[in-house]
Amino acid sequence: MNISLSKLKLITFDVTNTLLKFKVPAWQYYAMIAQDHGFKGSPEDVKPKFIKTFKQMWEEHPNFGKKSIKWEDWWCQVVTTTLRDNLPSDAKLDVIAHKLIEEFKTDRCWTCVDGEHKLIDHFRTLGISVGVISNFDPRLHDILHNVGLYKKFDFIVTSYEAGYSKPDERIFKSAIDKCIMSVSPSEALHIGDDVIKDYEGARMAGWHALLVNPKISQPAKVPQNHIFKSLEELSAAVQQNTLTL
Repeated sequence: MNISLSKLKLITFDVTNTLLKFKVPAWQYYAMIAQDHGFKGSPEDVKPKFIKTFKQMWEEHPNFGKKSIKWEDWWCQVVTTTLRDNLPSDAKLDVIAHKLIEEFKTDRCWTCVDGEHKLIDHFRTLGISVGVISNFDPRLHDILHNVGLYKKFDFIVTSYEAGYSKPDERIFKSAIDKCIMSVSPSEALHIGDDVIKDYEGARMAGWHALLVNPKISQPAKVPQNHIFKSLEELSAAVQQNTLTL
């Protein structure tokens, strides 16, 4: 159905691949930093190990180890397991890990997606509260500061700090609780790139939802008019008043 943005009180964004993107793939940056410590190989050697290790760590210690280990130790294990086979036996893996943890707070690793400033500013001119809901560790606050976005949001909800990760509907409730105005789920919209975590998670929580992902054509259960190739395309729909929810 057609719905006016003026009927919404809250709009939240996912971060990775929605508001921000990596300047280079994470595994490529891992290899680059590790080169100063004797790394042998290429970023493509690192890629499958990084993906496998991240998935395994999430299964063994969900939500960056929220209920089992410190998030810094979680990432140290990811880095160590990913790089160990391509480094000399005397390499200081803990030094590399902590270097990478710090580097990924900065704009050396992250850049803003085109169109986000215009879109967020437009929502705010309508009096809509704008926030972030992201499966992320506490560094997200530093990252958003460092790319110049932090002050654009009324609040930031990370999965680690909330204790729940998307698509758990409780993380969406946490966002409503942080909103300074009274908001019902039907007055809230979440924008992200992942069908399950962002779209289905928000819908299960009673929210409206949109997908922004150039790789998605039309997944099952997602209307075509809820999918956009970019924030710029979404912004155009908003400006032309053709957005449907």
